[in-house]
Amino acid sequence: MLYRVPDPPDAAIAWCIQLYRSNPRRCLRYLRESYPTSRVALIVDGDVENLPRYETLAREFQATLVPGEHLMRFATSHLYIARLLQQAVAGPERYFFRIDADTRVWRRFAWLPDLSCAFGTLETVTELFRDRVRHPPNVQGGCIGMTRDVAEEILASGVLSHERCVDQAQQGWVRNRDCDYVMSTGAMLDDFVISWAVDAAGFPILQHPEIASFWRNAEPNAKLTYAITHPHKELSA
Repeated sequence: MLYRVPDPPDAAIAWCIQLYRSNPRRCLRYLRESYPTSRVALIVDGDVENLPRYETLAREFQATLVPGEHLMRFATSHLYIARLLQQAVAGPERYFFRIDADTRVWRRFAWLPDLSCAFGTLETVTELFRDRVRHPPNVQGGCIGMTRDVAEEILASGVLSHERCVDQAQQGWVRNRDCDYVMSTGAMLDDFVISWAVDAAGFPILQHPEIASFWRNAEPNAKLTYAITHPHKELSA
């Protein structure tokens, strides 16, 4: 299998879930059914009120809890992504996945890319305003995969700076009407920041056929065509 690693072991994969008023129990249960011993980091974005519940879930599902301040805002978008990638490289794993609390893991991956890249479901037309995504395409945020060296290079390159992610956002990650709208509210779209940063650091962004991640309406998966689908709002209810 050229440029493919068949069914990488649990020890080769790390998972990160960002939490804010979230209930990731069922997401974690499905994840652990397929990857029982992979490293999992639960990153709490300032949600102090629910911290005791997250602590219980971290113990139950053998995950690392990472409490932190609320950073998912336009003004701190670079810090939000840096915190995520720092957790990605905190262990020795070759592969890293950022998933949501309403993402479902159905089965193990048959293969993962054997090259330095980010991968997932590529978005070239936005789902809100139906606007074309200027280069690079977006890896839809319900499931973003990345090789370790990409995360390391993004952190080392300096692209995650206030200047590039905030002051110069419209020359960088803000590249369609959806991003313009979200930025105007003082918020950010972390998948667009991540995809832009991967490209800015010089790495390719690839479609992976075993990931079906969209903003609305999960793809049917009765035949287990996909290893991962998103969204499943019932998982985080």
